[in-house]
Amino acid sequence: MIFVWLNRFACLGLAIFAFFSLLKTAPAHLAIALALPATLIAMWRERRLPWSPATWLTLALALWLLLRYALQVTAGWVEPGLYDQKAVFIDWFFVLVFAMLAALPTRDRVARVHQLWLLAGAGFLVGIVGYLWTKGFMALWSDERLRFHLDRPLGIGLYAGCLAIALLGTTRQWWRVAGPWRWPVRIGAMATIALFVQVVISTQNRSNMLGVVVLLACLLIYALMRAYRSPHPRRRRRILALSAAGLITTVLIVGANLEAITGRFMQERRAMLTAVESGLQNAPAASVTVRLRLWQYVLERFPEHPFIGHGFGDLRDVIDRDLRPRGGLLQGERYDHVHNSYLQTLWTQGLIGVALWGALSVALIAGAVRAGRRNRRVGALLPAMWGILIYTAVWAAFDYRLSHPDMRFFTIVLLLSLRLMGQADEAGRTDP
Repeated sequence: MIFVWLNRFACLGLAIFAFFSLLKTAPAHLAIALALPATLIAMWRERRLPWSPATWLTLALALWLLLRYALQVTAGWVEPGLYDQKAVFIDWFFVLVFAMLAALPTRDRVARVHQLWLLAGAGFLVGIVGYLWTKGFMALWSDERLRFHLDRPLGIGLYAGCLAIALLGTTRQWWRVAGPWRWPVRIGAMATIALFVQVVISTQNRSNMLGVVVLLACLLIYALMRAYRSPHPRRRRRILALSAAGLITTVLIVGANLEAITGRFMQERRAMLTAVESGLQNAPAASVTVRLRLWQYVLERFPEHPFIGHGFGDLRDVIDRDLRPRGGLLQGERYDHVHNSYLQTLWTQGLIGVALWGALSVALIAGAVRAGRRNRRVGALLPAMWGILIYTAVWAAFDYRLSHPDMRFFTIVLLLSLRLMGQADEAGRTDP
C-alpha cells in the first residue's frame, strides 16, 4: 500500500517535472526529488531482472564520470585554470537520472512518452505565450532576435523545433482524435506547430536554420526513396504530392522571413570569405570564426590527454589564458565552453567518455527502433524520434550546453523517452 502511494506521488512528480522542464528551474528539481523514493524502490524490486545494454552502459558511464572526477580532485589530473569544476561535473552526472526515472512502474510506457512530451510542450507554450505577452506578439515578426525566454538565455529554437517536429511526426494520432474535441485538437495542434515554427525563425539562430535544412534534406531523400521503392503507383503519387506540398510550404515560410534569415547569414559572410582566402588566423572576429578557433584549440590540445580528457570545469579562464592572446575572439564575450557538444565531451572526458556516451546513445536508439518493429504504437513514434534526433544532433554541433538547467532537463526528457520506448519491447518487468 505504501509503495502504491509512493508511486502515485512519483507519477505526479514526473508530470510536474515534464511540465516545468522547459519553463522553470526550481519546480522541476523538486519534482524529480518527489519521484526518487518510488524509483529507488522500483529499482530494488527489479534487481533480479536481466539488465538491458542501455542499463549496463548507464552504470558504466556513471562509474566513469565518478572515476574521472575522483582523479581530478585527488590526483590532480586536470587542466590548470578550470573554473567551477564541481558544478560542471554535476551537470554531466545529473543527466543520468533518466535511467532511474525509467524504472518507475507504469501500465503503458508509450502513453508515458506521450504524456512527457505533451506536458513539456504545454509548459513551453505557456512560457512562450507569457514571454510574448510582455514583449508584444509582433516581436515574432520584428527585426529583434528572440534572444531570451523563460529566464533562460539558450535553447528556445531547439525546444520549439523539437516540439514542432514531435507534433508533425505524430499527425496521424492527433488528427484521428474522435468525439467533440476532434476539431479543437486539430486546430490547436496546427496553431501550435505554426507558432513553434515561427519561434524557430524569429530566434535568428543559424544553428536552428542549419538543423532545419539538414532535417528537410533527410526527409526529402527518404520520401523520394519511399516513392521509388513503392510498387503502388497511387501511393507513389501521394508521397510525391506530399513532398511537393512540404517544399511549397517551406518556400512560403522562408519567403515570408527571407530578410531576417539572409540578414543573419550575411553578417558572417565577410569573415568566412577571409578565412577561406587568407586563413582562419587572419579572419575578423565573428560568430562562425570564433567557433572555428575554439574547435581548433580543442583539437590542438587533444593529444595531451587523449583518453581521459582535461577534466570538468568552466573554460572561461583557460580560453582567456591560452586563446584570447592570439586575437580573433569577440571583445567582452565570455567563452565558458567550446560551442560543440561533441568536442566538449572530448575535452572533458576524452575518448573513453566519447565512446561511452556514444554507445549509450546507440543502445537507447537501437532499443527504441527494435521495439518499434514489434509494437505499432512505438513504431508510430519513430518518425518523430528520428526528426528530433537529427535536429538535435545538428544543433549540438554548435550550441549544446548542459550548464543550463533547462537544457539538462530537455536531455533527460529525450533520453527517458528513448528508454521508455525501448522498454516496451522488454519482458519480465513488474508493472502494477
